[in-house]
Amino acid sequence: MSSTSPVAATGGRRELVVTVLSDVVAPIAVYYGLRVLGVAPTPALLSGAVVPAVRALWSLLRHRRLEWFAVLVLVLVAATVATSMVTGSERLLLARDGAITAALGLVMLATAASARPAMYAIGRVVMARSGHDAATWDERWSASARFRRIWRAVTVLWGAGLLLDAVLRVLSAYTLPIDLVPALHAAQWLPLLLALQILSQLYLRRPGNRELIFA
Repeated sequence: MSSTSPVAATGGRRELVVTVLSDVVAPIAVYYGLRVLGVAPTPALLSGAVVPAVRALWSLLRHRRLEWFAVLVLVLVAATVATSMVTGSERLLLARDGAITAALGLVMLATAASARPAMYAIGRVVMARSGHDAATWDERWSASARFRRIWRAVTVLWGAGLLLDAVLRVLSAYTLPIDLVPALHAAQWLPLLLALQILSQLYLRRPGNRELIFA
């Protein structure tokens, strides 16, 4: 494999930082900033939801093509905002995060038995953006049943993990104090991603799997 491209790596890190800032940090900052100013929970939550919606819309306009995750964010934000304006439910707005992770988890599971499981596709994109030749993975996918099973298992792992995360988010949205939930939801991402990443790496680096994935 070729060496990692500094430009590609920098671009990937920049995109990750922008996503975290706009989808996690900014909504929390907007919500608690408005609450300090005395704004009620519902308009504060609605204002925070605008930030990831704007980023998703900008992503669609910039790339000039439909990106399913950006469309998903826009649809869910629009649906929850519209419903909460009718019902006046802060809890529904808080549960929106769970709806997003549930949708991602279901997409993961739906692709597990397909010709290109989601985690395989993501791993391939990461390789290509890092300057490596991803064609070797395509060859292994065609030739090795074990290689295919590995990526299907990893995809199921991430799908199940995201569904568990969604359940916890919805439960906290409807049971905990309203002002506690946004911070808890933001903090929940890190341990979830760390746990899924650690479990994935342990599985990928098992004897017999390591040679297929990292050779």
